[in-house]
Amino acid sequence: MPRYEFSEGTSNKFWEITLSGDSFTTTYGKIGTAGQSTSKSFADAAKAKAAYDKAVAEKTKKGYALVDDKGGGKSGGKSAAKADDKPAAKAKGKAKDAGAGKPLDARNPALEAAIVADPNDREAYAVFADWLQTQGDLRGELISLQLANKDKQAQALIDKHADYFLGPLAEHVEVHDAGYNNASSHLRTSAQEKAWQKTQRQAFLWRNGYIHRVRLSHDSYSDENWKGKTVDVLDAVLGHPSGRYVVEFAFQSNGDPNEDDLQDLINLLGKKAPATTRKISFGDNVDQISWHHTGNLDKLWKGVPNLKVLEIETGEFEVGKMNAPALERAIFITGGLSPSCARGIAKATMPAIQHLEIYYGDPNYGGDCTVQDVLPMLARSDLGQLRYLGLKNSMFSNDIARALVKAPVLKTLETLDLSLGTMTDEGAEALVRAKDALAHLQVLDLTRNFLSKKGIKAVKDLCPKVITGGQEEADEDGDDTYYYVSIAE
Repeated sequence: MPRYEFSEGTSNKFWEITLSGDSFTTTYGKIGTAGQSTSKSFADAAKAKAAYDKAVAEKTKKGYALVDDKGGGKSGGKSAAKADDKPAAKAKGKAKDAGAGKPLDARNPALEAAIVADPNDREAYAVFADWLQTQGDLRGELISLQLANKDKQAQALIDKHADYFLGPLAEHVEVHDAGYNNASSHLRTSAQEKAWQKTQRQAFLWRNGYIHRVRLSHDSYSDENWKGKTVDVLDAVLGHPSGRYVVEFAFQSNGDPNEDDLQDLINLLGKKAPATTRKISFGDNVDQISWHHTGNLDKLWKGVPNLKVLEIETGEFEVGKMNAPALERAIFITGGLSPSCARGIAKATMPAIQHLEIYYGDPNYGGDCTVQDVLPMLARSDLGQLRYLGLKNSMFSNDIARALVKAPVLKTLETLDLSLGTMTDEGAEALVRAKDALAHLQVLDLTRNFLSKKGIKAVKDLCPKVITGGQEEADEDGDDTYYYVSIAE
């Protein structure tokens, strides 16, 4: 196995690679350790050889020198002893200047506690960076560069010391899916769309010296040769020092959306999510929403007590016994919400919730809810921070309107959003009857329902801002009239 070594400052590393048919195996780590190994397979031997040559060229370009072309690094061999002894002596001398031989992954529980308490506190990272640099830890320099918005220099440092900052994560820096921009973009604001386009191919978005956001996706239609499991990538991130303070997670696809869900990722987060986790998105780029399955979130809640934002865009999911004490914003976009999930959301423990958005969907796609599944939400009087409530995309919008007259949950609201549903003039009349309960609202959103000009006129003065744009027209088929929600398939 050809062995390459690299020494600079306190960094003394080795890298070995063996080509075998249509695959190769790499072993890497700090000199003097056994290191860790990964294997990668390709469609044929020619592609494997091309990738092998590319990997060797990249390492050589970064300053790795060939020290053994046959079997260096195997314990007991003469070549191995020679390879390990000389760089170790070199490292000892330089380590003394950089921090008296301190380990690269330097830890300081007191300083790190400030980061865990507020992972967006730049001052906490700055203090930690100063301390890390006194220990000779390269991450201190990276934190300082990123705090100073010196993105090019920061990326150059990551690239130069990829074994340290990425290690086994290096082959996953780009998302493992086909990369198409799917139809969900219409649900984003212009600013959100621009931000998503800029970073959607990045699996790891760095900030303050650590991976800030992880975005993972792998579909069976991708042109890539990578055939691994997304959950293994997530596990590697959660076990790596660079993934110690991840703030945001986004998961799109875990294979074929018709057959696979994200359950293994959910379960792993429930066990290993860092305490800094503040935002999770499931399905940030879906196309046919009814094809996508997320899974059951029941095992997630215990592992993310500090979660503030949850966004789900999917066909099928369950929230289980939802206990989210810090959750401030939750959006559940689906073409078919099950009654059990609707009731789980309605009864969830979420005392800090400010923005709650629920799409109910079409019975043809699993949305079998009725107003009975919404009543527990309307009856709540314990959500004192709630300012926006969206009961959207519903086949029973008229029934919701009728139930609002004595709904305690309305009292703290600034915005009530009943858009994208099937409300007719009958529902508009019910809203007029509930005008006293709605008078304190700042916004009532009835966009894309089925109101006539008469219905629009009836509701226009219920609060300072009533939004009624984009009203739909029902489908007529003989004596039958059909109404439909905006998002189903």
